[in-house]
Amino acid sequence: MTTEAVHNTKTPNETLAVAKALAEQQPDCPAYYLEGELGAGKTLFTKGLAAAYGIDTTLVVSPTFALVNRYSGGSRGLYHLDLYRIEKERELDELGIEEMEEEGALVVVEWAEKLGRWRRADATVVHFDVLSESERRLRVEAQPPSSGSVSDETTVS
Repeated sequence: MTTEAVHNTKTPNETLAVAKALAEQQPDCPAYYLEGELGAGKTLFTKGLAAAYGIDTTLVVSPTFALVNRYSGGSRGLYHLDLYRIEKERELDELGIEEMEEEGALVVVEWAEKLGRWRRADATVVHFDVLSESERRLRVEAQPPSSGSVSDETTVS
């Protein structure tokens, strides 16, 4: 059963905190699918996930041109994919998504709406809505965590 939550953030630190809290609530989540327009905060959110696993967040940058960045050094590896430049689903076959998943690392995908057949049913999906220059609404669709739960609606102040 999927749970839904809404988080309104007004600063980058609030977006980081939402990501970190979600990762702490769902430590075994296999993947996060991030969807939203350019500049909505997807890479920033990935930094928050990385922080929750003890990964140096200064290393986390958008993989727009590399397509995939791998981060380690924490309690769990993290693959960060950016599909913005992907035009055809068959291009995804070359990225090695299946191998990433088999490794047990967290897979974070920006522009996840392009995943097609690679989309997992058990991933947490985060939709980013830009409300103003500084305010974002993060709509989270998640599988229930093994302990505790994501609230139906949360506003981070």
